[in-house]
Amino acid sequence: MKGRYLRVGIQNGIFFDYFYKPVVGSFGMNPFLSSKPPIHLLSLEEAEERLEPYKPLLDECIQHGWDAWNRDYTHKHHLLRPRARAAIVFDEIVFKAQEIFPVIPGVKFEPHNSSFLLYIGDDIIIRFKKIKKNGRCSNINTRQQALFKLQQVFLPGMEPGTALTAGYALDELQRSIVRKLVVCQFDNRVLWTLELLKRPNAQVVEMSPTPPPTTPRKRFEPKPEAVPESRKHKKKGTEG
Repeated sequence: MKGRYLRVGIQNGIFFDYFYKPVVGSFGMNPFLSSKPPIHLLSLEEAEERLEPYKPLLDECIQHGWDAWNRDYTHKHHLLRPRARAAIVFDEIVFKAQEIFPVIPGVKFEPHNSSFLLYIGDDIIIRFKKIKKNGRCSNINTRQQALFKLQQVFLPGMEPGTALTAGYALDELQRSIVRKLVVCQFDNRVLWTLELLKRPNAQVVEMSPTPPPTTPRKRFEPKPEAVPESRKHKKKGTEG
């Protein structure tokens, strides 16, 4: 594949990341791109084993972002559009990730331009995104996003990494999360997905069994029919 290495993200005079920049045609397509995924990508089984210790943490970050949106921005829900909501949730996820991951050995959480990347070990790169129903990520088509989709993400002194997206998918009404997952995508194809922890949307309360229906008691007992005095005397006379 034709291309060149591109340095990005300089901090204190030292660049902390670089990407392989493929040749891109006039319509945003790479004419030299193979239809087969790169051989360095992790399989679902390999990724599941590697990410198992981090799944609860990724789930916690995503859930924090959504909970913050519902807790702190409820009074603005009728004003904010989907793009603003996604930006707020993303910022809250990043805030939580910055608290959790920097203290974990072998994990780095670094800013990259206007985004953040989570480096796990020496071959996994994770970003956070909202995910569509088909498993593909919601992206604005930039060159950086194209490099991520084409699995052309490299790290200094490392082999090519597997670029993954940890994200969430919403229901039809965009009111609750229905899936939290990690997605491996190549170009516009979803190669595999890995579900994160599932949580109930609402607390389940156990209800005691309903007792069988009972026959209702009558409020009033009918009084016996009154017998006229003349009939009483007549009845006594007949008996005598």
